[in-house]
Amino acid sequence: MKKIEYDSLSCIRNSYYYNSCSICVDECPENVFSIFQNKIRVQPELCTLCSACLGGCPTEAITIANIEPNREALEFGLSEKRYLDCKEKKECLAKFDIYHFAIMALQSETAPICDLSLCSQCEIGDRFQSKIEKRIEEANRFLESIEATQRVEITYEQREEPKRRLFGKVLERFSIDEEDRKRIDTKLQRDPNWKKVYPLKHKLLLDSLDEVGILEQVEKLEIGEFQILNSVSINSNCNNCGDCIQFCPTDALFRSSDLLSIYINSNRCIGCGICLDICKVDGVEIRKEIESIELLKPTKLIQFEMGTCIECKTPFVRQDSSKEICDRCEGFTKEFGHIFQLARDID
Repeated sequence: MKKIEYDSLSCIRNSYYYNSCSICVDECPENVFSIFQNKIRVQPELCTLCSACLGGCPTEAITIANIEPNREALEFGLSEKRYLDCKEKKECLAKFDIYHFAIMALQSETAPICDLSLCSQCEIGDRFQSKIEKRIEEANRFLESIEATQRVEITYEQREEPKRRLFGKVLERFSIDEEDRKRIDTKLQRDPNWKKVYPLKHKLLLDSLDEVGILEQVEKLEIGEFQILNSVSINSNCNNCGDCIQFCPTDALFRSSDLLSIYINSNRCIGCGICLDICKVDGVEIRKEIESIELLKPTKLIQFEMGTCIECKTPFVRQDSSKEICDRCEGFTKEFGHIFQLARDID
């Protein structure tokens, strides 16, 4: 029997106490998920296996045996299938995220068509039809921005298929040759060095963009309006405290070996917003666009250098070489400087 499983180590809410993600709680029609002491609590016995939570979870912390949206998205692009529907596998199409729809469009020779004709007859159709439509719309906007050939289409008309065609649908899963299947299996293997919070669907999308040559054709990618790719920048407020690096759940942010430079791997950023919340000096900002090359290699965000404070003679990190006083002495001077000035005046 299929069983829903929840991996707390992959959950973004458990990675950072103050993160308020509650997508699974909001989307589940059976109240399988709830929040207890600011953590996600799961009651698997209530699950009806509609699989809608799979498409909602941003970090793939929820899994159901034999239901693999990542595999289905890759197989769809390599098979002769054109329609996506819930007739064959009985699972809600809400199991697919924006990433999956974009992957299917990038990998397919013809435009994928999402059949929503049964949503009006489904108990949870009213709840999830608008979510599916919104994800497809978001995926299409992203595909348009990168000048991709295909888009995901939607149909609301029921299709009447001959029995011969219905029998053929059973065999569609096996229309992928063994070599392609092995290649898909390889893509679905997680790198042991990845943190669990990093979703595989994110990497699969980047692989698809690279395979079809988008990263070579498009110089810049607009990411500010989309949830599908993310990145941040660091402004001059940064004091190199390292909190954003320490709390980044996917290791997208990291320091150089000498600890004087901060880099970002934009291909690992999932837009969780933890770095923005944790920064005490508002030094982190969301970027609106990135160069496509930044998805292939790390980008330096800010550079510091070592200096020696003229007051306390202690080494300190600075951005501006003209800065001669460390933050501690500068703060001390601002707070108690008037006392020293008063002492000088008395003398």
